[in-house]
Amino acid sequence: MKKKWWQIILSYITDIYIERTGSDYNENLDVILKDGRYQLVAANAVYSFEDKYHNFRTCFERMNWSVMNVKKVLVLGLGLGSIPQMLEKKFHKKFEYHIVEIDEIIIGLANEYILYDLKSPLQIFHTDALVYLQVCREKYDLILMDIFEDSKVPESFETEGVLSSMKRLLNDMGCILFNRLNITEKDLEDTKLYYEQVFKKQFDIAYLMELPSNIMLCSRNDIF
Repeated sequence: MKKKWWQIILSYITDIYIERTGSDYNENLDVILKDGRYQLVAANAVYSFEDKYHNFRTCFERMNWSVMNVKKVLVLGLGLGSIPQMLEKKFHKKFEYHIVEIDEIIIGLANEYILYDLKSPLQIFHTDALVYLQVCREKYDLILMDIFEDSKVPESFETEGVLSSMKRLLNDMGCILFNRLNITEKDLEDTKLYYEQVFKKQFDIAYLMELPSNIMLCSRNDIF
């Protein structure tokens, strides 16, 4: 959905609520126009915010793309599509995307507000990402993990088995970025424990990036 010029201007003064809905997986889903960008908000978390989705934007800004040969990208968790939109529009990257999203309502919102305007080839798989990781036989150069139930990463996606499945889908020199929240002291403690006891067992050159409201776990420390 194309933004109206007056909405864009007004959105820098006050948030404009465009649509309110919900689903079996997310009781509350609001599409908001804020600072000229579409934002998808659940009850206690921001799922998407175009190029102001700072957690991934900061990673993309710091990454040394020249040491990576990225052609195909797997995105686990769609939001409104901030990740492919940002890489195409902001960073001018030409990648192929496979995107996995279990919530049909979110898929519809992403198609309506963001994805229709992208030129990048992409496929959306409406399925449980746990199932996709088990059955997929593709190989990817970049895997971006961005799955939340409101403000928490589901425990089922924190296992060594899930990380092992992601690792199996990586090409040589491929990379995983795993998004986690960093709002409370407990968030930070839990993530550091997970990083040391689980994540680093799979990726011995892993890297932890602390951001103002997120923590990004990276399977490689040589690309920043």
